[in-house]
Amino acid sequence: MAALDRDVYVPRISQLDAMFLDSEVYSLIKSQLMKCVRYFGHGFVTRMEPEVDAALKYIILKYTVQKTRGSVGQQLLQVNYQEGVSYRKLSNYINVIVLVNWLKERSSLITSIFSCKDNVRKTVSECIGVLEIAFQVIHVMNLLAFLHRGLYPTVPERLFGLRHVPSIPNTSRRISYAYFTRELLWHGFAELLGFILPLINIQYFHNAIKKFLPSLNEDQNDTTQETDVNFIHGTTCVICNKSPVLPHGFGCQHIACYFCIYSSYATGPTFTCPLCNHQIESKVQIVPANMS
Repeated sequence: MAALDRDVYVPRISQLDAMFLDSEVYSLIKSQLMKCVRYFGHGFVTRMEPEVDAALKYIILKYTVQKTRGSVGQQLLQVNYQEGVSYRKLSNYINVIVLVNWLKERSSLITSIFSCKDNVRKTVSECIGVLEIAFQVIHVMNLLAFLHRGLYPTVPERLFGLRHVPSIPNTSRRISYAYFTRELLWHGFAELLGFILPLINIQYFHNAIKKFLPSLNEDQNDTTQETDVNFIHGTTCVICNKSPVLPHGFGCQHIACYFCIYSSYATGPTFTCPLCNHQIESKVQIVPANMS
């Protein structure tokens, strides 16, 4: 690469980070907008969400990309589009991005409006599906070309020839590998916890600890006998403390979800009720609760 190209070259990581920052900024602004209209109801906003997205993206891009030749993320990373790009080209670039995203969200509605026959509607839907697949293929090819040469991270930027250049010449972004190491370590630890925690029988340890603690329901435990249990509105599961799904009784006066009681008994045959310490002696004791 020539000396001039090295002076205006932007690292791939900066271009990709600018895209992610733009997405986060848009999500933040949209969430604030949704908070402003929450007292008026979300029905209208939900129905008109594609139009709201299109209008919001157009306003953001209009006052960032077209005015300063750089999005919010690009400005944070001291990157913008090259000098000499006309405002008309930037305006067309913005219109294409907004229009394509809106058509993608409203494709099913547009198909139903302009095609009344089912066979025509099916054909149009299949054509739209083929176009989406073709666009994804083009996107992957553009990504491979971007990783190879470091130019034009998105398809619209390649079509309009919008190249990223540093806003301050002869500057390079310094990357702290200590930050990368910390992030990799944290994500690895989080994945390990996500894999191990579902394998731990929390209820088993809960019952084991309760055996060593004084119980307030000892008298209730002595008088417990197998009987039919009625499900009353507002009753919660003794295991998950939520409204029981398919409520079942298991020999005492308490109720649990079908999945909670069966999984607890399967993982520990010595399972006892967390409230009254009643022990399930056989799976036959687990019966559906009477609905009242």
